[in-house]
Amino acid sequence: MFCVFGNLAFAATDADMPGFKSSLLGKPTDWSGSAAGLFAAKYDYPDHIIDMAQQPWLTLDPRDPRQRGEYYNAIISYGLSAYTKDIFGSCPTVAPGWYHAPWLTLSGGNTEADIQQGRIGAGREPICGLTAERSAPVGSLHVNQRTRVQNWAVGIFNAPGGYLLGRIWRNRAGIDLSERVFPEGTFIIKFLLTEADTAAVPYLTGAPTWEANIYAADRAAARKTKPLRLLQIDFAVKDKRMANETGWVFGSFLYYNPSPAINGTWRDHLVPIGLMWGNDPGNVAPGTYKQQALTAEVAQLRSAGKLFDPKVRQEFGWHDRVNGPVDNPDSSCLSCHGTAQVHSQLVIKQFITPSLKPGFMNDQAKMLWFRNIKSGNTFAFSPDELNWIDQGSANTLRADWTPTLMKDFLSTDFSLQIRMAIENARLWEVQKAAFTLQRLTSLFSHKEAAGDLSSVVRDLGRESRRIESIGTQN
Repeated sequence: MFCVFGNLAFAATDADMPGFKSSLLGKPTDWSGSAAGLFAAKYDYPDHIIDMAQQPWLTLDPRDPRQRGEYYNAIISYGLSAYTKDIFGSCPTVAPGWYHAPWLTLSGGNTEADIQQGRIGAGREPICGLTAERSAPVGSLHVNQRTRVQNWAVGIFNAPGGYLLGRIWRNRAGIDLSERVFPEGTFIIKFLLTEADTAAVPYLTGAPTWEANIYAADRAAARKTKPLRLLQIDFAVKDKRMANETGWVFGSFLYYNPSPAINGTWRDHLVPIGLMWGNDPGNVAPGTYKQQALTAEVAQLRSAGKLFDPKVRQEFGWHDRVNGPVDNPDSSCLSCHGTAQVHSQLVIKQFITPSLKPGFMNDQAKMLWFRNIKSGNTFAFSPDELNWIDQGSANTLRADWTPTLMKDFLSTDFSLQIRMAIENARLWEVQKAAFTLQRLTSLFSHKEAAGDLSSVVRDLGRESRRIESIGTQN
């Protein structure tokens, strides 16, 4: 963990704030489009809350099975309005009234030297603004998938969500954590695309396809412009009717075309995976869940072996909780996002999926990750619960759950994007401070001290990449 000395801020110039650029990469040499067609991030956040009370997805009750079909239709119709036109052939321009989170342009701990050499880790690529998601292990998308594949995504916030982003970054040179709870009616949509082709995942035939400048292969260093196919669309809705559970409704859609032909429009092949407003704490019997629901259609596809390889994966989320095919089956939509938090001043590490000591790998202990964390509350443990948890070793992925640290944890209200953005910004400031001290000691001929600080700069980058891997690989 690293102290960032409160909200230390540098001069508010573009060079000092890479987090507010659209991408830190220029036009790819292997892309045929024009520079004018590159991704343009939306950071012009609204300064007031827009009333969403009459939106159809807030007038329908997703808890009522009779209303779910209409609810899903309202959700996807509104979510697709985040773009100015159909997403089928390429990534369109983001529509007015929709916004992006800043500081996802790089990975935590990237230095100025990294950026100059195009090393930005999971940061936004320049064509569609996609950031790296968890890669899909062999067979986790389809039995034909024989290699690990990259998945990339872009998340977009509607106006109420954009309002909170604007409050946190009202001063772009700093971070204001006095407001961290999203207003009612916040709607977040995330488009997840995969590099898997239709030979590996046949049901992606006819899926919307975007070009993106990602890595040449999973875990490679070099970049390459590739076609990515839409696989999954996630949504999150702030809904006060669910305040007794979490205050949110999370869910996903799957693109699924069972035919080698392309019939109808691509939207005809969007299948709701399910939705959830609570984690059903203490329950491990899928047929009895009360706070979530997988759709019958997608459950049948899974049971028939038409989605992931049944030898690799049998469930969507833990005990078949609602989750997408890209997501970790040890988790669920809400349990993963329920860990979204930061420390008031430090960069912290934590595991977003169960990490338990030998002897505690049981349903009771795992349920710590499947509690109903209410909006604005932090994901923390009692001293007794901490005894169950494997926090890793200091030289690998040591987590930072201690009674002292947890007292100063601050919720980011189920937004892992905001958590990552804050920690990326903090780590950037630390890297700049360390690099500045290194140069100063070098100027004054303190070569030994300069060498030590050089090691600090290098180790910060290494450690922060380990922090990032906790979320992307677990």
